Amino acid sequence: MSSSQALIVPFDPSAPSQAVAGVLPLQLWSLTPSGDKAPKAGATATFYNTPAGKTTTISSVGDGFAAKASEAKRELVRKSVGAAVKELKAFEGVKDVVVDASLDPHAAAVAAHLALYKFTLKTNVPSPFDPRNAEPAKDKIAFAPVEASAEWDRGVVYAQSQNLARTLAEYPANMITPTAFTERVRKEFEGIANVEIVVRDEAWAAEKGMNVFLSVTHGTSEPAKFLEIIYKGAADKNAAPLAFVGKGITFDSGGISLKPGAGMKLMRGDMGGAAAVVSAALAIAKLQLPIGLVVTTPLTENMPGPSATKPGDMCVSSTP
Repeated sequence: MSSSQALIVPFDPSAPSQAVAGVLPLQLWSLTPSGDKAPKAGATATFYNTPAGKTTTISSVGDGFAAKASEAKRELVRKSVGAAVKELKAFEGVKDVVVDASLDPHAAAVAAHLALYKFTLKTNVPSPFDPRNAEPAKDKIAFAPVEASAEWDRGVVYAQSQNLARTLAEYPANMITPTAFTERVRKEFEGIANVEIVVRDEAWAAEKGMNVFLSVTHGTSEPAKFLEIIYKGAADKNAAPLAFVGKGITFDSGGISLKPGAGMKLMRGDMGGAAAVVSAALAIAKLQLPIGLVVTTPLTENMPGPSATKPGDMCVSSTP
């Protein structure tokens, strides 16, 4: 029976055995029916009550790890920790997991939180991802490193931001309308310093002569939005900011040029660009990186309707 507390230990099968939190990974691996070959990266084994009161999953980073280039090492650590998390999360009752992140704290944190993620709204009701929830979704498992570090904390921010992008792109279109998208963004950025959120409406877009954008909105009853996220982290306030632009079609039916029905529901993901740039901005703002950043994303649905833009229609400027 698994414990509520667990330990993840990535290990190099070709390195001398070293104890981690009371665990000797090579010694444990020798107890498995593994044969003579060194285990491949991501090969795992789980042991109960090892050490006493804990469940331990050891996971290989592959043979010859020490000789690999730094980026290759980072990817192997991700693979190893991710495989261990996927194995552990299948056990009921595991709540707190300590990760030996000594090989690469950043990569270990990213892998742990990405591997834990599972979008459950479509299959489980109520769901922690239900946008009507007063509180945000809580992780099924809480992770902590054996030794705390700034790089681990930084990796957690990376992963959480990536998981936000995954969640936004997974939501059904009726739950992530342009209005709902902007409301979620406001909530995610609450309390973060140096950030300004500006949400523009269709009247503003018309004043700016954004007629091509507005033409996409003609077939839907959902109000379009134009979202701006302004992050002022640069020391030189006069320096030109970095700009991110993300496509935000929260459902793309194709309009009058209707797309085939097979796979149509996947068109909820046509706002993946917006999800990506918003989530990248969230990570940048949480980490308070010393840059200026402006994120813009037009948000609307593209639907058929009596006023929808027709093939061959022309969009002209507001004034001759």
